[in-house]
Amino acid sequence: MAQGVAALLARVTLSHTSLKISIKRDRLLATLTDKFVEQSEDNGRDNIISLEAKVPTVPGGGSSKFIFEDQNAKTPDAVVVKAIARASIWFEQLTTGKSQSMAKIAVRENITDNYVSNLIHLAWLTPGIVDRVLGGDPAATAVARAAMLTRKSETLWRGR
Repeated sequence: MAQGVAALLARVTLSHTSLKISIKRDRLLATLTDKFVEQSEDNGRDNIISLEAKVPTVPGGGSSKFIFEDQNAKTPDAVVVKAIARASIWFEQLTTGKSQSMAKIAVRENITDNYVSNLIHLAWLTPGIVDRVLGGDPAATAVARAAMLTRKSETLWRGR
């Protein structure tokens, strides 16, 4: 599979603002039709299909990660699901008095108190958003992921 994809690609260019993929037209035609097509000697513009997608900037900078996923798949994001579960447990522990502070949770879990405070507000996600995240909804997952990174809780109830 990887060799098949590599044969299709002429060039992949990644910048801070866009991702550009150039595909060899003759190789794509051969792949789509399952027919042998002579490889073109023309590697010029006539044999190249270019696709470009703008890359959204992330508030606060930092590193970025591209995730290529099947748009038809409905697999929940395990990282986001685990973060919501932990936040819910920690919030319950704080409200019932089983834990005295986020700092004590951090010590017990062997993580930083900053990490606990980054995630704790995920306990306030609406039940609808949580259900959608568990169902693999990309928009709901993006809302939860953004909340993990920005600590902004006003968005948590907006996407109900």
